[in-house]
Amino acid sequence: MISKTKTVLAPADIHNIFSRLFSNREVIAIAELKDGCFNTSYGVSLDNEEEYVLKVSPPSGVQLLSYEKNMMHTELLFHSLCEQETTIAIPKIINSDISRKLIPFDYFIMEKLHGTPLDKIVDISFEQRKSIFIQLADSLARMHRIKGDYFGYPVMSNQFSGKSYFESFSYMIDRILHDGRVRKVNLPVSEEDLWRTINQYKSAFDHITEPVFVHYDLWDGNIFVQNMDTAPEIEGLIDFERGYYADPAADFSQVAGYIDLEKNSWFLEEYNKHAEKKFIVDEDAKIRIKLFRFYLFLIMIVESYYRDVEGSYNEQLKWSEEELVKLYKSLT
Repeated sequence: MISKTKTVLAPADIHNIFSRLFSNREVIAIAELKDGCFNTSYGVSLDNEEEYVLKVSPPSGVQLLSYEKNMMHTELLFHSLCEQETTIAIPKIINSDISRKLIPFDYFIMEKLHGTPLDKIVDISFEQRKSIFIQLADSLARMHRIKGDYFGYPVMSNQFSGKSYFESFSYMIDRILHDGRVRKVNLPVSEEDLWRTINQYKSAFDHITEPVFVHYDLWDGNIFVQNMDTAPEIEGLIDFERGYYADPAADFSQVAGYIDLEKNSWFLEEYNKHAEKKFIVDEDAKIRIKLFRFYLFLIMIVESYYRDVEGSYNEQLKWSEEELVKLYKSLT
């Protein structure tokens, strides 16, 4: 994806990064991985046939959304916590550097996955998706055992500390609306109507008191799979940079984009087999799932104005506007 946030590294910089880490190895191939839309990733091959992914943060002068500042710090934090505290399948991070001494960007190096992102699987059957999503339910249950001290983003912890869940969610909405005003974003729903809708559902958050880590970016492109023709399995989950502390409904809001959680009750049944705390789909939970999808489409609308290069985000903008309006109507 073409985006203003993407950094272009010279091959000499990449060779330098790897020569310092692998002094007896030589880089023999470098290829930019095109699918990401925020950071830049390169596939790097060494002369001993080992392959890695180098992920690089945006340039310092690029205008970012409020929650995106130092976002690679968030990714490294949550990736590390998942490595240390869970058994979920994720690629191992080999090295990271946020000092900006070697190059003027944050970066890290991780193992290269050799499976296929789920969004690249053509004609996936329902049974194949069910098999993958049963494993995803297990992974989410384990991920949600990671606890936080507040609801919200780690890079903005001072602004979230001491707030109730609804106050934190409202602050997240406030920040993305602020970012939208900065770039004169034309929202399909007025801010007044948006706040009126959100505020009527405050009670849906009141009984949630335990913040847990949510990935909040588990769309098909961030789920690498293998053995699709025999026994489909998740090889690894990637891209933890949009994570924050909330309740599991935030992650289920993305799952709900692929399957109906009520009709496909097997997903939450599997989740609850492994969860430290069972997730009950009551009316409040349904509302929170909708509101987190609402927040997601707000982000997608606003970020389109920040990243677009000659129409590269037109399709995302149109789709997210349409989805936001549908959700707004279902909530009013």
